[in-house]
Amino acid sequence: MWNITKEAKERFEKCTLLPIRESAEEWERALEDAKEEGEDLLADLKEELEEAREELLQNLPSQFISYVEDGTLNQPTLPKQVRENYLHWVGEETKKFERVLDAAAEQTQHALTNLETSVQEVFEESLHDATIQCLKRKDNSLQIDINTDGGFSSKALIQFTFEDIIKEEFDEPLQVDQWFIYYELQKVREGFAFRVLFECPKAEWTIVAKNIKAEYFYRPATYQKLKDENKLEETTLEEYLKTLNPDFDYWLITPDVKLPIQLNDIKQLNRESNPFHFIYTNVYEDPYAYLAEPIAKEDLEATALSSELELQVRAWNTMYENPIEHADIINRVLSKIVKTEQNEMLLYVYVNHFYKEGILIEAVIEKYQDDLNC
Repeated sequence: MWNITKEAKERFEKCTLLPIRESAEEWERALEDAKEEGEDLLADLKEELEEAREELLQNLPSQFISYVEDGTLNQPTLPKQVRENYLHWVGEETKKFERVLDAAAEQTQHALTNLETSVQEVFEESLHDATIQCLKRKDNSLQIDINTDGGFSSKALIQFTFEDIIKEEFDEPLQVDQWFIYYELQKVREGFAFRVLFECPKAEWTIVAKNIKAEYFYRPATYQKLKDENKLEETTLEEYLKTLNPDFDYWLITPDVKLPIQLNDIKQLNRESNPFHFIYTNVYEDPYAYLAEPIAKEDLEATALSSELELQVRAWNTMYENPIEHADIINRVLSKIVKTEQNEMLLYVYVNHFYKEGILIEAVIEKYQDDLNC
């Protein structure tokens, strides 16, 4: 019996169709922010409700239907008790789906103990938002290459091989560029069963095979750094190769080929368009390791307030790791810094961390009162 099903996912999506503010205070802040931005929040919310109206009328408990019909379910005029009841219902439905995910994760972990180490290592990180890059069928096996760029795994390319397929069920055939949403692995009598719920198009796919193998590869650290800086396209292949560690092994992996490469073999690499998109290694390098390099205490305040993003991040990380030692600097920086749309999330995270550490002065606490989880 499967925990992950298309029906369970759809039930969860239907109960979270229309989010609403949770308190009068949250409404007050939202309306103030909208006014400052010159936005008509109430009109936008009315439009959101109209777009979801038909599905809401079909799926909400009867006690909320009249508030959909009069358009107040996501407005500040919604009675407090109705708001609390609605939030409670959404919360309970969310908990039900979380239990589904927990049960699926438990089944997956149990099944993994019967598979080789490389498969276990793949599932140590989430496959959510990974996309199918390539499908290859041979005899009674299936290889699926998935790309995790934009996902949650440090393993950039994962190659699953399902050996001795017993059966395969789907409501939409597998397609390149479909992406993983939820998945579950089970140990069954015949071998192993793997189910994935995909998006674009939405599909529920299940395969049962006698064995599952996996191989994975990483992007060189330079690749991610250049990508973050929007410099990939302007970097030549020669420049890129010079940044790679010559002690590592590398492969050129495309939908058509997979072969080991030598970094000095430019001719071989130039056979592919934009070849550095297809260069992988089996050694993980943290592309953001440099951001953990501490800033000297005497430079910390100026760096945190500078306009250079990388230096700012290093400064904040330095203060985060040693808040008590840097308490005076932290309070001065937080007193001086101006909150913007670009830094508000960063400030939210750090202010709450420093508040929990008990190092903020009263003036700073007052300045960031609306951001504190207290």
